[in-house]
Amino acid sequence: MNQTVLRNETQFDYTARDASGERKKGRIAARDIPHAKQKLQLDGLYPIDILAADAQPVAAAKKTFTPGKLSQRQRADMIARLAKLTSSQINLERALSIMAEGNDGAVPAAASALRVHIREGGGLVDGLRTHLGVQDAATLALVRGAEISGDLSEALTTASEILQQRLMLVRRIGVGMLYPSLLLIVALLSVGLIMIAVIPQFRPLVEDRMDMIPLLGRMIFGISAALSTIWPLISFGLIATVAGLWFLHRQGKALPLVSRIAARMPVISGVIWRNQVMIVLHSLGALLRREVTLSEALRVINQTTPGGRIKTALEQVSVSVESGQSLSTAVANTDMMSSSAVEMVRIGEETGDLSGMITRAAEEMRDTADRELERFLALFQPALIIFVGLIVGVSLYALFSAIVSVNAIAF
Repeated sequence: MNQTVLRNETQFDYTARDASGERKKGRIAARDIPHAKQKLQLDGLYPIDILAADAQPVAAAKKTFTPGKLSQRQRADMIARLAKLTSSQINLERALSIMAEGNDGAVPAAASALRVHIREGGGLVDGLRTHLGVQDAATLALVRGAEISGDLSEALTTASEILQQRLMLVRRIGVGMLYPSLLLIVALLSVGLIMIAVIPQFRPLVEDRMDMIPLLGRMIFGISAALSTIWPLISFGLIATVAGLWFLHRQGKALPLVSRIAARMPVISGVIWRNQVMIVLHSLGALLRREVTLSEALRVINQTTPGGRIKTALEQVSVSVESGQSLSTAVANTDMMSSSAVEMVRIGEETGDLSGMITRAAEEMRDTADRELERFLALFQPALIIFVGLIVGVSLYALFSAIVSVNAIAF
């Protein structure tokens, strides 16, 4: 290899593999990186890394990366960006190189670590699990199948959609409950202020005649006396709660916590249930399109589903399918899907387009869940305002009725 450096050429350090797969390192003179790559390929070498002689490798310039630094949102966004770049005919290594060019946050560091892993011959599935902290079995199954079939961009796109839909469910519930929660907090603080700071000012007027005032008035003064005694503990508890929520928000766990709390509410639990079923169906359709068997797809999805009602139903469906029942019959024996969605699954089994009809059923359930959530929030917020107004009104009515009663007795 000619190493004479011409006037318009630069020295580049390279890492490459020869035809036998042996790893080689060296230095080459070229006009730029594409020219260096071309010269290496002419010499029968397959470039892994090419850097200017005075440049530092990307991995060395980055701080040590740990998967825990990535939030769920960042993992989903990284897979979405990889899907867009690979679908634009950019190979995986170059896509990761582009993502690693940033110098802020954990995403460039994760992309750099994954890039080095791929260059050293590691598999993408192992890299996603080790360097991005991806533990979602459906995503890993999609990528594993794509490594065999070669349609990586489509698999990453589908995996990104699944992850985004899961995050969107959490976000919809969290954001939808944010305003009512703030309203309730402000109302409770207002009522607490009345009980602790206002009502005690009137207590000397009625303390000697407490048995003569109405029952509601006595209750209000009793609650006020109790709150006035324990308000430091209440204040400490509120501060600790806010600090805890802030900590959970920084860890990306606040919205999931809000969703779990909301799942216990009588009305909104149905909305969350339909969204969970929608995510399960979408994941199942995506896996079936990757030619994963139905039993294996159900097993993979069951691994990623949190415990509760949906997991119990999935386990029942899996057992029924493994015993020889059709998917539509197995699902019909549970309360997972509506009758129209079950009909779609049955049609898919008869026409041979099971994955397509499952995806359509998922979209139908998503639309239904969105309408129910919008209807619930549209009714819940004004109902909460009325409830808060009643609390404040009853408190003030009890206070002034007690004062009026004492004054009437005095005269």
